Amino acid sequence: MSKMKELAQTIDEGGILGQAAEYIYDGWKVLPLKPNSKDPHFSLIKRAYLDASNEWEMLKFWHKMDPNMNIGIACQPSGLVVFDVDFRNGGEIIEELTPTFTVKTGDGFHFYYKAPVETLFKGKLQDGIDIKWKGYVAAAPSIHPNGKTYEIVNHMEPQIINQDLLDMGAK
Repeated sequence: MSKMKELAQTIDEGGILGQAAEYIYDGWKVLPLKPNSKDPHFSLIKRAYLDASNEWEMLKFWHKMDPNMNIGIACQPSGLVVFDVDFRNGGEIIEELTPTFTVKTGDGFHFYYKAPVETLFKGKLQDGIDIKWKGYVAAAPSIHPNGKTYEIVNHMEPQIINQDLLDMGAK
């Protein structure tokens, strides 16, 4: 079976491996996280998001070693900036967070936008809204430490970050 056919079949099958395969197909770099955790799976990788990969064979190896792993997405290496709205920390969905690829997390939402790799972002937009750029985010369908499943709620291509959000979040 060809690599692309196997990748497509895995995407169709769903689950953590299928969704991670879709992320790789989209050109995103993924990394294994510990089961039911947001922490890197250091028994499989050594340098957290720096070891993220968009190689199908690597993803299959990680999954074979731990089929219960969660999955993360390395933000900047994937050309993505993620705005992490956490309600427990006072976060709210502001109007500048325009429709884009969105994931419901354990206590909020991740809004994914495309951003130029050379952009520098602050670590925080405001109370309750962190900016994930250098680093990674736990991705759907991972299991949050509180037991909730990360769920894609707006399955569209990430949009280019809008100018208002860029102005607010850039250093």
